[in-house]
Amino acid sequence: MTAHLVYLFCNALLISLVSFGGGSQALFYQTMVLQKHFISSSDLSAILAFGYATPGPAVFGTATFVGYHLAGLPGVIVGSVGVFLAPCVLALVAARYISHWLENPHAKLFVKGVGLAAAGVVAATAIGVTSPAALNLWHICITLGALFVMLHWKKLNPLVVLLVGGALGFVFG
Repeated sequence: MTAHLVYLFCNALLISLVSFGGGSQALFYQTMVLQKHFISSSDLSAILAFGYATPGPAVFGTATFVGYHLAGLPGVIVGSVGVFLAPCVLALVAARYISHWLENPHAKLFVKGVGLAAAGVVAATAIGVTSPAALNLWHICITLGALFVMLHWKKLNPLVVLLVGGALGFVFG
């Protein structure tokens, strides 16, 4: 049990350091689902849906949920501290020392490239957590409909799309 919690803490810390713009889901998928089997793909899908429906980055909920799944409240604390620690320290350092660096045109290009790569990683994760054998026509319609709605009405709260998708999945899925 202790080894699992140490693994969770170290991976949550690392994931929080290297994930930009949503890349954390892919890293949690690789480490917690595929490598260690701490949670299932279905669990991760549910965590991500919940994370997108609630305020704040989904990475925080993911680490907390995996921790709870592993060890209850102690796991929640370990996962949450692991995923919050690095961003908090880095934000403090950035605010103090490197905020002017982001005005550099090269830094802006780097950040844009990281964001684009993260979008690809998120798309790969979405495909990875979907079981093609379990898909039917309604699932595809719900997915494409959500994509269309979010691209067309950019100011629409994603929670609305998730709730409608959940209701459609319940009725037709």
